[in-house]
Amino acid sequence: MSESTPQTDRAQWKSRLGFVLAAAGSAVGLGNIWKFPYITGQNGGGLFVLIYLACIVLIGLPIMMAEIMIGRAGQRQPVGAFEAIHGRKTAWSGIGWMGVVAGFIILSFYIVVAGWSMDYTLKSIVNFTKPIESQAATEAEVYIATTSIEDMKTFLVDKETDRQLHPQKGLLESRLTKSQKENHKRFMAAIEQAEDLEQARLRLLKDEELKSSVEAVENVEQQVAKARLEIAGSVQAKVNSLSATDLLAQVKLSKRRDLVFEKMTGTFVNLLTNGWHSLMWAALFIMITIGVVAGGVAAGIERACRLLMPTLFVLICMMVLYGTFQPGFSAAISFVFSPDPSRLKASGVLEALGHAFFTLSLGMGAMMTYGSYQSSKTGLLQESVMITLLDTVIALLACLMIFPITFSYGQEPTAGPGLVFMSMPLAFAEIGRAGMLLSMAFFGLLFFAALTSAISLLEVVASYLIDQKNWSRAKAAITTGLLTLVVAVPTAFSSDSTSVLSNWEGDYGLNFFDTMDHLASNWMLPLGGLFIAIYAGWVMPRRLQEAEVEDMPAWIFQVWLVLVRFVAPALVIIVLMQKVGIFDIDEWL
Repeated sequence: MSESTPQTDRAQWKSRLGFVLAAAGSAVGLGNIWKFPYITGQNGGGLFVLIYLACIVLIGLPIMMAEIMIGRAGQRQPVGAFEAIHGRKTAWSGIGWMGVVAGFIILSFYIVVAGWSMDYTLKSIVNFTKPIESQAATEAEVYIATTSIEDMKTFLVDKETDRQLHPQKGLLESRLTKSQKENHKRFMAAIEQAEDLEQARLRLLKDEELKSSVEAVENVEQQVAKARLEIAGSVQAKVNSLSATDLLAQVKLSKRRDLVFEKMTGTFVNLLTNGWHSLMWAALFIMITIGVVAGGVAAGIERACRLLMPTLFVLICMMVLYGTFQPGFSAAISFVFSPDPSRLKASGVLEALGHAFFTLSLGMGAMMTYGSYQSSKTGLLQESVMITLLDTVIALLACLMIFPITFSYGQEPTAGPGLVFMSMPLAFAEIGRAGMLLSMAFFGLLFFAALTSAISLLEVVASYLIDQKNWSRAKAAITTGLLTLVVAVPTAFSSDSTSVLSNWEGDYGLNFFDTMDHLASNWMLPLGGLFIAIYAGWVMPRRLQEAEVEDMPAWIFQVWLVLVRFVAPALVIIVLMQKVGIFDIDEWL
């Protein structure tokens, strides 16, 4: 077998800082600012964050080093890098193909979500929350004027009871396994169809597994009902003690928030279900991305990231600074940094593992492609640590940006994906005049984060055509971008009832958008990362490994070798098996 390290005249980064900012831009995306805060909220905060940081070190950093190493050694994009290293065609190029295809699929739905951030940025510029807030305030006053005092007290008691019960209910329900919940759901569906409920219950519960699940769920429901009664009694006493003025003020505030949230939800649903609207923004976003990639490595990508990354960092720091003056800041700090073992399930640990892997843009060839634009044989560890550190710091800052506002304005930190497009706009509406500026900064920040990641995704696919087919950069960027937009069409229309894909969810269990996300995130990226770790640890010629880490202390290289050979592959396999449903770790532990 012939092994060689090719010397080419391919484009190069102007500086190491340019490479770090571009690679960090690839890693820092919607996953940091959109996904990480809400999965942190769903998994209880502090302990999840600690485990996530440990996973970054054990799985994220070693595989990132491996990707950059392969790209630098091969001086090619993912498909060509393995051939260049081995001096001939090799089956390992399949890893590269998987990365290119995964990047293409991810970009096709990523530009739709990025388009939503552009839509909300424009909405913020025209202060879209103002008429919503004004209308909600009017309707709240109508409610005050037309509702009896007793009904208003009941409304307030129910709202406050639900708010106080939510964390306790979540903790109790977290003790149930997925199979217990599914078995109980089937049991209830069957019971509802029966004329004789008691007889149907007796028949169904002869199945011992079903009986065990039903008893477990009903036990939790009883504990939740008992907790509700206790909380409701305390809340009722407090409400009854309110003066007429305070009662009306609290009812008006709570009712207005309900109405604003309902209208904000309607605004987002209108965007989500309007395929042409989503496609228009996706088209505009991909055109901007094409322009950057067509500009070249140094003049296009590096120059853009030198501007975008500092701007993104300044915006997020401004939002964090604002949050420090909010009444919910101390609660946010406690939530993010105080470990609470009772709120974290075993599946939450795997969530931290999986996100540590995905947040760094691993498994899709982005780091390999960016690494190939470096000729240096030094600084691999330092660069990887800097990229990882920037990505992690921004993810943590995103929590400190979002949670003080959500806690201060009565929103749930566990609100899921809606945290960004529904809960945050509601909070901005509550803030008043400053809310418009904060909304502009927040959604502009989302746009910048999405753009830096989209640039790397498009570069992965375009670089294949440049390296392997000798296309010009402009031709490759434009062709790839337009093809991505074509594939994005069914994604943009995936929630549109007028689309030809309206029956997709009935056939596949997920809409087209979620199907593509599932395919790439649950299968292609973990497999890509797994094979990259195996290749870098076991197959890549040792002399090329050592050439790429010539300035690294021997003991650090040995630690990396152990992590990339044994620890990272094992953890990726566990995450992969959990994600695709081969096993459910919560059922085991």
